[in-house]
Amino acid sequence: MDMELLKYIMIASIIVETVMVCMIIVMQTKIAKYQRKIYFIKRDRERCNEVLYSAKDGYFCFVYPDQKVKDAQKGIVEKCSRRMAVILGLKSGTAASFSEVADSFYKEDARILKKYVTLLQQEGHAFEDVLRLKGNQRPVCVYGSRINGADNNLYCDIIWCRDVSTQVEKINILEDEITTAQNHVKELENMVDGVNYPLWLRDESLNLITVNKKYVEYSMLNNKNEVINQGIELSNVNGEVVAKRVALEAQKSKKLQKKSFKMVRGGALYNYEIQENPYFVGDTLDKVGTVGYLADNTELEQLKRSFKANQNSHLEILGTLGTAFAIFDGRGNLFFYNNAFRDLWGLDNEFLEKNPTYLQFLETVRERKMLPPVPDYKAYKEDEMSVFGGLLETREDLLHLPDGRAIRRFRTPHPNGVIFAFEDVSDRLATMRRLNELTSMQQTILDNLSDSVLMFGANQRLKSYNRAYLKLWGLDFDKMQDEPKLDKILAYQKLFFSNVDDWDSFKQSMVSNITEGRKFDLLRDDNVSIAVSPLLFYDGSFMITYTMKSARKGK
Repeated sequence: MDMELLKYIMIASIIVETVMVCMIIVMQTKIAKYQRKIYFIKRDRERCNEVLYSAKDGYFCFVYPDQKVKDAQKGIVEKCSRRMAVILGLKSGTAASFSEVADSFYKEDARILKKYVTLLQQEGHAFEDVLRLKGNQRPVCVYGSRINGADNNLYCDIIWCRDVSTQVEKINILEDEITTAQNHVKELENMVDGVNYPLWLRDESLNLITVNKKYVEYSMLNNKNEVINQGIELSNVNGEVVAKRVALEAQKSKKLQKKSFKMVRGGALYNYEIQENPYFVGDTLDKVGTVGYLADNTELEQLKRSFKANQNSHLEILGTLGTAFAIFDGRGNLFFYNNAFRDLWGLDNEFLEKNPTYLQFLETVRERKMLPPVPDYKAYKEDEMSVFGGLLETREDLLHLPDGRAIRRFRTPHPNGVIFAFEDVSDRLATMRRLNELTSMQQTILDNLSDSVLMFGANQRLKSYNRAYLKLWGLDFDKMQDEPKLDKILAYQKLFFSNVDDWDSFKQSMVSNITEGRKFDLLRDDNVSIAVSPLLFYDGSFMITYTMKSARKGK
């Protein structure tokens, strides 16, 4: 009996030992599994921490105790990242408290941050703001949020900081550029609005995208937005929208297009010209918009009509004058001529009615041996044609024709080309030659007279004198040039009358006697007695003769 009991005890002991070994093995397996799990948890946490540490943003955490653990002994834990300590320049580094974090900002910004954190901790309100650090005024973007678990367990409240000084600087630069651009746009808008005629801009669909104030005035609306929103186009007297059709032509041709335009404004009819000029929209060449404007040509049209009427009147007058006239247009074609031009050059009407060119005119009169002889006819033609397009003022020359005639020619710019005027001055030149011969003969006679002679025109300016006068009064040739007046000629005589107390009265007395034709005598300082004999002519001119009577002996 005892042996069986002992046997059962031994069996039971073996079973217990076996069970214990199995349990130990199972426990060791679980421990190894949990150790491995803890290892990976620690490694993941380290990785997460390193990821957070490597972020550009620094953070500061308020870590709360786990609500499930309910460890009343464990309070809120504050954690500061290395990046946070670097950004804020915290002396305590990662051991810094929130008070030190807040104190790194200016007093007012620190107060704002504390208020943000209070609202975050009490009510979970997230925030974001840009605050300034002490000393360097460096801007830091501070933003905070609450982090909860999937089970709504409160983990922590976290504050992030980011150095935004570079971004703020760029933003400031961009804001300055925006302000400058806005001011420039305003200046351009003021400039465009200051233009005294309607201006507008179209997009690639040829819809109006902007207009100036004058356009709004013409459209009879209140402001630009109404014009753009309603797409108001200017219409002519028939109510037709002409501008958009002109814009379409400009868009297709990619060239400036113009169109006459009539509009009634204030009860009066005005003449306008619409212009649409294409431009490329954006950086591509496949989208074309237009810039348009409306120019008031009413006054210009009236001037054109008035000019045309005056021109026709002038041409009618030219046609009746005895002076030969012809007008050749800018291309050198005959535009107008009068009968005197035809007769002067012996041309027939059939030739002139064909509107010949100026070169054809030259060839025709050359064949008739009526052109002045020239050594190089080709160079002569080129010089003659140079007046077309290059004549800015009147040119005058004298043509000596082979038949002995002298033709005075004028070439003058004209709106339609060049006016040619020809005047036969052969008789006038012959008369001038004869007059010059007579004048020369007269001067010869004067110079051979023993008496001194002066001749004056009706304006009392010297016209002629002889050598005897220069010798009598000791004058040189230069003083008698430029037609000096009578009183100046008499002033040269003053040197011979030093005994005269009042020269001006004495000179005036001489002028009165001469202009009234009264003879008188003069006694000079050198005791020379001179008889002065004025002779008046019917046209107001007069002659003075000085005759030396005698040379008296001294007193």
